[in-house]
Amino acid sequence: MAIEQLPPAPDPQPGSPMSLGHHEPLLVEAAVGHHGMFTTDIARHLGLDKFALAALTAGGHLIHPCRGLYAVAELVDQGTDTTWHKHLTYGGRMLYPDATLVGATSLVAHDITVWNTDLTRPAFFRPRDRSAAASAFWVRPRVCPNTIDTPWGPTQTIADSLIQHCLDNGMTQGVVSVDAALRSQLTTVDELVAAAERVEKWPRSHRVRSMLTHVDGRHESPGESLTAVFAGASGIELVPQVTIFDEKGRFIGRVDFVVKGTRVVVEFDGKRKYFKVDGDDDTGPWGKPVDERVLEEKQREDRLRAQGYVVVRLIWRDFYSPGVVAAKIRAGLALEQRIYSAR
Repeated sequence: MAIEQLPPAPDPQPGSPMSLGHHEPLLVEAAVGHHGMFTTDIARHLGLDKFALAALTAGGHLIHPCRGLYAVAELVDQGTDTTWHKHLTYGGRMLYPDATLVGATSLVAHDITVWNTDLTRPAFFRPRDRSAAASAFWVRPRVCPNTIDTPWGPTQTIADSLIQHCLDNGMTQGVVSVDAALRSQLTTVDELVAAAERVEKWPRSHRVRSMLTHVDGRHESPGESLTAVFAGASGIELVPQVTIFDEKGRFIGRVDFVVKGTRVVVEFDGKRKYFKVDGDDDTGPWGKPVDERVLEEKQREDRLRAQGYVVVRLIWRDFYSPGVVAAKIRAGLALEQRIYSAR
């Protein structure tokens, strides 16, 4: 009786490190079904003890974020804070199946924009008698009555997640995420107000009350949300998404903001507005060549100025330098006054 010969494992590519699959194919098979994560219990079931795991970690094949949890390096994406946060969140749920994703972690699971937030540790609620957790996670002893299923685990409702994010991380961070959720029609103002009422007596609830005075689903990007917040903090009221026509009723353009009662336009210039970034083809994100888009923006601005508008442009760096946003807008207001005084 002939003995069946199994084909040999394929050789690794020349010059590349041998993948974990060549060493431990069953472990990789198990991790694939868990977004690249596995626990020490799974490893032990597959015949790997702590010494084998330590050797694979030292060799760069595994990532060891906390006691009891590992990730297969070739299966996880550590390219951004949010992608790694998702993997770590799923791993946390493997350790704590009774946990619910909350706050910023819930928003990341729903792909809602989170700005200027520490995503080092996923945030969970667990039942009061099971609040203990590894240092890699932020766990609070609380029950979450209403949940939404996601690929990364069950979460709070969107409205509750947004309110919790504001409580945990700040009013401005809350505005950016709420505007994104409203823009995508993932929640409503009424749902937010109801969620805010549930935390009215909680510590830091003043952040939520302030946030609700600034949110506006018409803000089309995080930069626009921040523009409105920074201007409002300085007593400058902006009207978002204003359509402007010339004296013959011909369309000139829709601008990010106009300072209320003036002809001062405020525009936020994000990186993608003028420059091709990773992930774009040669035409940029608008289906037109980059140079053509820049020319169109210049021509639009010339037409706005011809109608007596002053254009103020803000960039990301302005939000990290105290007073710059207000100073730029007030300079635009002063220029408008000089223009009209000279007429």
